[in-house]
Amino acid sequence: MRVVFAVLKIETLIIFAVMEQTIGATDFDLIRPFKDEEVPAAIERLLTEPSFAKALQYVFPDKDPGKVKQVLEGIRSTKEFQEIIISEAVKNIVRASTHGLEVSGLEKLDPSTPWLFISNHRDIVLDSAFLNYLLFLKDFPTTRIAIGSNLLQRPWIEDLVKLNKNFIVHRDVHSRQAYDYSMRLSGYIRTSLLNDNSSVWIAQREGRTKNGADRTQAGLLKMFGLSGSHDLVESYAALNIVPVSISYEYEPNAGMKAWELFRVLKDGTYQKKEGEDLESMKNGIFRNKGRVRFVFGDKLKREDLEAAMTGLSRNEAMKELAALLDRHILGNYVLSPFNYLADDLLSNSSKYFDKYSESDKAAFEKHYNEQLAPFKENDPELKRIFLGIYANPVGN
Repeated sequence: MRVVFAVLKIETLIIFAVMEQTIGATDFDLIRPFKDEEVPAAIERLLTEPSFAKALQYVFPDKDPGKVKQVLEGIRSTKEFQEIIISEAVKNIVRASTHGLEVSGLEKLDPSTPWLFISNHRDIVLDSAFLNYLLFLKDFPTTRIAIGSNLLQRPWIEDLVKLNKNFIVHRDVHSRQAYDYSMRLSGYIRTSLLNDNSSVWIAQREGRTKNGADRTQAGLLKMFGLSGSHDLVESYAALNIVPVSISYEYEPNAGMKAWELFRVLKDGTYQKKEGEDLESMKNGIFRNKGRVRFVFGDKLKREDLEAAMTGLSRNEAMKELAALLDRHILGNYVLSPFNYLADDLLSNSSKYFDKYSESDKAAFEKHYNEQLAPFKENDPELKRIFLGIYANPVGN
């Protein structure tokens, strides 16, 4: 979220004084999900979109398109849309492209409490989709979901995500607008939690982790505080922050991630081709992900926040809070045999030989070849980067 970093040098007193004057409820119309009264019109628009019809065929291959259309036409709320359409779509994705979706830690949380879930970010669509599906299965209310404006490349996609309770994080805005956008985003998140009693999911950083080294960005955390009080501990304690760790046995876009990092290394920059994010979304949904694990950590308690923030400047306090979140997210990350194998291959050792089998080796080699085949590049550096995506969680 580039917009959040533009606020880092703004003094605290100016932040709160300006916020009181500029942020009102109507400002949220620029970023919020659909209200229930807007749902029928949005669905009507979607049903005229050929790309949406194709998407429905992908996720509901055994359903009669006419009957799916009838069901959609009867939906009158975002809750109904998630329960009838999204939950069924995600269930089909789990069945078709995973070896199981596992969850732990959710039993520690109260379904009636609004939570700010902050997780590592590996897949554009599925991180939040799987999280909300798990909440739905456990009778928790689903979350409002942060999504980058760069992903809304078609009007119908924006309609779809707003039906799924997504709110928009604007990226690549002019520096003169960045402050207002950050204030609006902060206010919306806090309003969702404290006024609307709605949980929120947001990734720990702008964009996905490409190299497997998950780290929380302090600038993101500072954005949360723009809408709070001068008391840092009080401001962040009110958000009910819960760190969440997400791991995919198979990274469905590992090859594309490795290629991007490789080109940055060789060329100094990387320019995504048109439609690349859409391709990543499709890969994430349909490619094999193996075992997928979600671990809900402990809520950050007031005493945790006091220990991390007391006596520090706002900037230093945010760095300490980021480090605290990292300890939770990395500590709860579930490692797979592929992680240990990649670490041994990268270091040319057998340190973790007891963590994987010969069949794991064969499966990982097949995965590696399939992921990198489209790029037709035999540079050892590309292989090193690919292995690092799986090995870095071990080092973490």
